[in-house]
Amino acid sequence: MRKLIKKSVSAFAGAALLLAGAASIVYAHGTNLWCYIEKGQVYVEGSFMGSGRALQNGKVIVLNDKEEKILEGVTDKDGKFNFTPPYKGKITILLKSDESHSADFELTEQDFKDAEAEEKAAATKQ
Repeated sequence: MRKLIKKSVSAFAGAALLLAGAASIVYAHGTNLWCYIEKGQVYVEGSFMGSGRALQNGKVIVLNDKEEKILEGVTDKDGKFNFTPPYKGKITILLKSDESHSADFELTEQDFKDAEAEEKAAATKQ
């Protein structure tokens, strides 16, 4: 009886460790995406969850409010990409590190208005 309990506990502990390891591997490969607007440009920054390492050569796809592709690019060695938006309205930015890992970020017309207001306020303080 004791031998059976020991084997069950060992099997359970082994399975728990295996699952914990698998979870950390999945977490380590997630994609972080940060986007912001500055001086009329949209800045995209990508990195990997866990390590924080820059996402080099990540595919950036920009979609309009009808989910049509309006722009495409690739992140640099620092995981960065920037562009002048073709209009100041709702856009969705997708960042793909590979076929199974991606992140998205939505900017709205209000985000563009807020960025312009912040820049005007900062300019008047100087």
